Amino acid sequence: MTVGEKIRTYRTMRGISQKMLGELAGGINEVTIRKYEAGDRNPKPDQLLKIANALGISINIFMDFDIETVSDVLSLVFKMDEQVDLEFIGEKNEKGEYNPETISIRFDNYTINKKLATWAKAKDLVQKVIDSKDEFDSPEQFELEVTEMQKNAATIKQSLADDNLVIKKGTEGRVYQIYNEPRS
Repeated sequence: MTVGEKIRTYRTMRGISQKMLGELAGGINEVTIRKYEAGDRNPKPDQLLKIANALGISINIFMDFDIETVSDVLSLVFKMDEQVDLEFIGEKNEKGEYNPETISIRFDNYTINKKLATWAKAKDLVQKVIDSKDEFDSPEQFELEVTEMQKNAATIKQSLADDNLVIKKGTEGRVYQIYNEPRS
């Protein structure tokens, strides 16, 4: 999903017009918002931050991360461990060393774990359809069902990420709503 598509999705989820989003984002022209959503222009980082704030979402939702190496994954895990309550779980041997095949990560936050459980269920449902390929009357019907399930999973993913509950260490579940005053 492109940045423009994400802007449109969250704007329509909030039930606000392009004009209103522009006003909430500190006076961005509605034509500019329209161009962002259509993919004709890409917002500069400062504009994107204003839009994210106006929509009440994290700017990270607009970022695409290319995670290709072990270093990429570990950098993200280490950053999360610094900022949120993470727990590493796994079986230990007699020396107290973790067995690498049993290691897992758990967040010490019910909301995150619940959302991850919902996402895991959505992924399982998509996989169930894929695994039942032979039960469909035609390859077209199968492809249609897989496409529909993947669309549903994408919608679920977006709705799960749409949460401003602060989980940074030491914040104890504060929720922040960011409001920008429209310019007169």
